[in-house]
Parts: sequence; structure tokens; C-alpha cells
Amino acid sequence: MAPVLIVGGGPVGLCLGIALARAGVAAVLVEEREGPAPHPKATLLGARSMEHFRAWDRLDLKVADAAMQQEEDYFILFCDRLAGHELHRFRSPGLEAVRRRAPAAVARFRELAWSPWGKTQIGQQALEPVLLAEARRQPLLELRHGWRQVDFAQVSGGVIGHIEHVATGRRESIAARWMVACDGGASAVRRRLGIRMGGRGRMRSNVSYLFRAPDFLAAHGKGLANLYFCLAPDAFGVFTAIDGHSTWNYQHYWADPARDAAQDDPAVVLHRAMGKAFAFDLLATTHWHHHQSVAHRWRDGRVFLAGDAAHLFVPTGGVGMNTGIGDAVDLAWKLAAVEQGWGGDGLLDSYEAERKPVAWRNSVISANNSDRIDMVMGEVAPDIATSEPARDALRQRILWMAKQFNSAGTHLGYRYADSPIVVPDGTPEPPDDPGQVVPSTWPGSRFPHGWLADGSSTLDLVDRGGFTLLAASGASAPGLAAALRAQGVKLAERAVADPVAVDLMQRPLVLLRPDGHVAWRGAADPAEAEAIARRIRGGEAA
Repeated sequence: MAPVLIVGGGPVGLCLGIALARAGVAAVLVEEREGPAPHPKATLLGARSMEHFRAWDRLDLKVADAAMQQEEDYFILFCDRLAGHELHRFRSPGLEAVRRRAPAAVARFRELAWSPWGKTQIGQQALEPVLLAEARRQPLLELRHGWRQVDFAQVSGGVIGHIEHVATGRRESIAARWMVACDGGASAVRRRLGIRMGGRGRMRSNVSYLFRAPDFLAAHGKGLANLYFCLAPDAFGVFTAIDGHSTWNYQHYWADPARDAAQDDPAVVLHRAMGKAFAFDLLATTHWHHHQSVAHRWRDGRVFLAGDAAHLFVPTGGVGMNTGIGDAVDLAWKLAAVEQGWGGDGLLDSYEAERKPVAWRNSVISANNSDRIDMVMGEVAPDIATSEPARDALRQRILWMAKQFNSAGTHLGYRYADSPIVVPDGTPEPPDDPGQVVPSTWPGSRFPHGWLADGSSTLDLVDRGGFTLLAASGASAPGLAAALRAQGVKLAERAVADPVAVDLMQRPLVLLRPDGHVAWRGAADPAEAEAIARRIRGGEAA
């Protein structure tokens, strides 16, 4: 019997398998496709995902090498038509600025103080090969590409997954103690369990055209940007740079939910958005809908939902895949703790208690972002191409709407408030602002980043294989450390002297979980150490 069966081998399934294997837990991953996804789909990695990859033997560097390379900053352009009037240019640090940390960039972009990483533009078709290569390096992870799950049944002490080889039709059964559905928004596992979705559900319809056009940059003359929004009334949509030189995607959308784009001519749509004809080769056409949906339940017995199987997002903000990667990291360390014998009965229940509120938060932020774009589109004057006053009025609306692209707080500022495995300290919760990060060790928060004197990050203090007890000079918690170890919790103790780290700790003692979130903080060795240890490992409340 395998410890874990993972259904679905996209980014979330691969990250879950990698995280489990790194924690010493074997898993079998079943994926219908033979290789990586051919379509970019998600195209943005947020800073938190890159921080997780940093902890996996610096996988973040391999991901960055595979990402779209940019010497200049990360730009989002707003135009009437792409070859027409430029209305506004939003700017944030590009990949090279993030990697080089040039003083001028650090002074200009405050987000460079909040994480070692910023926005990383990489399509799913480029990310998956990196994750797949890392997955193949894990001896505890068995990859079954070219197989699909056709059914499953929960049995005493586990799950039986029935799988079928796509090419031959040969069937096998896999017994596992746990199963995780990472099988996408149309999750067959979720439907089989009868789990309904909450939220606004299906929203605006869209059609995306993936195309190759080596002369795309020359056609519009505005230079390389990450996103190009077109706001002419008959050409609402956004071009996305996939590789920055020859491959691009155009997402064509509209505010009229009754419109059917199935018969649209791609050349007409693309040339209208550009404002003139240009040569291109169409690679794929995809019809899809915006969603704001979150599953009512994330666990059914020994089966869990993760990624798009648990939540569906509007793509504005680039949060969907990143939320799924966060799901994988959270669930992996908890499954590992239970498999290794020190996780309590409540630890796996805390997965839904922690991650579902984050999914609601992030999906609502993304849907609100989309609503703002729809509102601006709905107010565009018909004479936008010929009227400077009309363009000036639109610029003011764009400036208001474009604030949503300051999204560091969305990616880094979530916290596990009211978690059953986090020990509250009675202090007020810090502000939760999607546009900025308020560094804090408030229990449940991500431990803040800061650069240490040796060139490492405070994030590198976290032991991803267990809990980490940080102690500033003169502080110690031998009672808490003994209680944790007595209950089987893996614990690393680190004395902290670097003033940057001590300042970010905010308390002399901070206990970090394997995912880098704060489980407890205090000024002295707590009298209730045994109760705290029981709570953070999923036992009774402190």
C-alpha cells in the first residue's frame, strides 16, 4: 500500500509529490498526459511560490532560468489598440532587477524588501518541465504518466484507485492510505464525492488565442511588456507575453455574457486588437469562463482536494496556481507528520481550516479585480481613438483600476487566523492589504523575509523537515523544546543574533512550522508547554 495517491500531474500535483518525497513520504502520481502541458494556461508565479521553491535545494533558480527573460522592468500597458495610443504603463521590478538587487531598483520598488522574489512570468508549459525534472529526481515519487483514474473507493484504512493506461486500456488498482485530487476544475474526484462549490460560480466567458508571431513587437512598437490591455470598445482583451519574442496569447473578453464568440475569426479579432494586420500562426484556441468558486468541503474521509479541484479563480492577479501550490505545501507537511507518527488526529483537519479561508480570500480579490476591469471597459467612450479628452478620462479610470497590480500583499500577506494548530497570543491581527505586506510574526503569519549579513534570507532559517524554534540572544525555551520532542515533533533550535532577524522576530522566541508560518511566539519559556505542543501537532487546544 502506497502512503499517498496523487490524481493529476499539473503544477499542484507535481509540487505535492515533490514536497511529500522530500519529507520522506512515498507517493504515486497518476496523470493522463504523457508529458508537460502544451498550453501556457497560468503564466505568473508569485513571490510565495518562489519562496517555497527556494527551500527545495534552490529550485527557484531553475524556475527563474526557465521563465521569460527580461532585462527591463515588468510592464503592464494599457492602450486603445496595441498599435494605437498608449494610455498608461504600470511598472514593477522585472526578473533581472529582482535577481540583481540593484540599489536603484531597491530604492524604487518597495516589494523588493518583502521577499527574495517578485513576479515571475512563466507559462505552465515552461514551468511543468522544471517541476517534472525535479519530481523525477525523487526516489520516493512514482510517476505514472499516460494513466488516468477511472474510479476509486474508500476502504478501511485507505483508498483503492482504479487506473487505466490511456494507450492500451489496461487497468490496474493502486491501494493507498490517502488520496489527493489535483485533477483540475472539472475534478472527477470532487464530482464523485458529491462536493458542491460555493461562490459566484461561472462569470464572464472568454476565448484565448495562442499564436506565434516573431514580428509582434515590431508591429506595435511599444517594446516588451508582460501584459498589454486593449480597451477599444470592439477589442476588449489582453495580450500576454509567453516567451517575450515569438509566442503570445490574446485573451478576448467582453462584458456581454450573452455573446457567443465561437464563430469569431481569429485574424479579425487579433488584427482589430492590434489596430492593424500582422503575420501570425495560430497554435490553439481555448474557450473558457472566469470563475469564483470554492469547494464546500476539502476532505472526505481519506480523500483531499487541492488546487483547481478545490477552487477556481478569475486569472486577474495571477493567484489561482499560486494558491494551489500553497495547498500542496500545507497538505504535504501534515500528511508527512501523520505518516511519521507525530501528527495528531486534528492535523489533517487543519488543512481545510487553514487553506479554505485563503482560497476564499484570494478568489474574491481576483473576482473584484475582474469587476474593476469590467467597469472600466463599460465606461470607455466610443470615440476613444479620436478624442484626447476621452482618453484623458479613461486614463484616470485606469490609474484607479491598475492599483490591483500591486499584489504583493495578496501573495505574501495571507495568514492562518483562527487555525486550530496555531497558538494565538491575544494581539490584534495586522492589516491584510492586497497591495502591500505588513511584516509580522503574528501567529499564523508567514515569517518575514530580510537579508542577513551572510547574504542568506531569514526564510532560510526555517527547517522544512520539521519545526524550528528561533531564540534571540539571551532567550531560551528548554521546556517547550522538551515538550515538543517528547511528543515526537521534529525540532531544530536556532540561536539568532543577526539584528535584521531579531528585529523581524518581534518576540524573543518564535516557533516556525515546516511551511515557514508562525505556530507560536513569546517572550519566555511558556508554562503551558505541553498544551502548546499538543495543539501545534494537531492534538487538543492550548
